[in-house]
Amino acid sequence: MDADNVNPEKTDSPIERRLDRPLASAWLWRPWYAKLWWVSMLFYWGGKLASLWSEAVAQYYATALAGYLNILLYPFTALMVLGVGFAKAWMDYRGFEWGPPSQEQLFPKRSVGGLRDPYSDPLDPKSGMLHWRHFHPHGK
Repeated sequence: MDADNVNPEKTDSPIERRLDRPLASAWLWRPWYAKLWWVSMLFYWGGKLASLWSEAVAQYYATALAGYLNILLYPFTALMVLGVGFAKAWMDYRGFEWGPPSQEQLFPKRSVGGLRDPYSDPLDPKSGMLHWRHFHPHGK
């Protein structure tokens, strides 16, 4: 095998696959808007702590705007919003296919003779009462 035919992108080395794995820090900290969000949270919650000792600051944290900022700058909100990109990249890395599942994925073939179990498929009229319950509510 000569070196010209080797594709460096097609290696299956565990070390190289680990290097290609998406990192949460790439979505949760590296973008400028993520850094801005985390720093804003630090200042907001630091001010909330300071409101315990200052009446003027406490009056600000009793306003409706502070209520909205309380939700926007809550750490779990940032994790959920910033983590969407990471979750998508992780699913792409693991081979998750986007889109509705096929009939075969929902109801895989049984190993006995390659036939489906009709009772496990509510879309199959041969499933008896299972089909009747799904397509005829209340037994009518």
